[in-house]
Amino acid sequence: MRSAACAVAILCCLAAFAPPRRHVVDGVSMAPGLQPGDVIATGWFPVLDRLRRPQRGERWIIELPDGTSAIKRVVGLPGETVSIRDGDLTIGGQTFIAPPHLLAETASAVDGVTLHTDADDAEGGRWQRTVPTPVIFDDATWAPAESRMLLPVRDRGLAVVLFLRAAPAAGEPVRARIRVGDFVVPWRIEAAGHYALVAGRLDGHLVGAAWPITDADDGSKLNRSCLPPHTPPYWDVVEPWPKFAEADTHDDDAERLSLALGLTVAGVPVEHNTADDMIEHVIVWRDILYRPAADGVVEWQLGPDRFFVLGDFPSASRDSRHWGPLGPGTFRSHAAPRH
Repeated sequence: MRSAACAVAILCCLAAFAPPRRHVVDGVSMAPGLQPGDVIATGWFPVLDRLRRPQRGERWIIELPDGTSAIKRVVGLPGETVSIRDGDLTIGGQTFIAPPHLLAETASAVDGVTLHTDADDAEGGRWQRTVPTPVIFDDATWAPAESRMLLPVRDRGLAVVLFLRAAPAAGEPVRARIRVGDFVVPWRIEAAGHYALVAGRLDGHLVGAAWPITDADDGSKLNRSCLPPHTPPYWDVVEPWPKFAEADTHDDDAERLSLALGLTVAGVPVEHNTADDMIEHVIVWRDILYRPAADGVVEWQLGPDRFFVLGDFPSASRDSRHWGPLGPGTFRSHAAPRH
């Protein structure tokens, strides 16, 4: 009898604590990745989340002092100094560079940008697609009712999906390049298939990554990202953005940072019709522009058991800029989008 009672108790505990818990998103503080009405589900045994330490970049469901809950992203860990400088997030005085999988959740597609097909003699015929980008602001199509002063965003880049229907001939790989201002990120493609290419200026650095897209999205997660699917955890290229590139440039010109995509085979530019067949998507993305607290505070020193959280849409988010750093007891469960 005692063993049966124990078994029943165990089953009751499993029934109570094992299933994922679902939360409905209210508001746009985590846009563009999460929108009002989206459903967030925890993992199995969500109660166990309280036994582990939140990690930077994770989205968590937190409990506020007034008893309500919110979803925020962890950006600062215990003992660190967090600051917001020129729209970037810095940790311990070093600019935090968002990895590709995090940028996929937070970047916004830039609307109203027209891609141009260059003439054959443009820069020696090297560039098939150019983006004469205007000044890009931190506007938000998902929050048309919000009233605020827009600010220019310097961090932007290209996200490209290429499809090679057949493998290039031996010794004649396709070379794809994304130009960001005066700098170029190159790749060499030797096999047929879908490929994602992402490059740009991000958090004071030139970044780039390429990866094969080997399978279709299974639809189990929200897919609002303006980046191609299956983003990797790390950048292939991370180089400090040269200071002279901005020191010798007027602010207006820096904010109009040009972007371009070029394709060559055996050093010869790909014909435009062939390029059209290869290029499935070209999207201009921009990064988050972090804003300081309304009272002008830009730096926070975290205690030994305090975390700093922010919303992905700073203008519409109440977070640690307003509440201050949070203790570990505030964090209820790690949040992952489902549908």
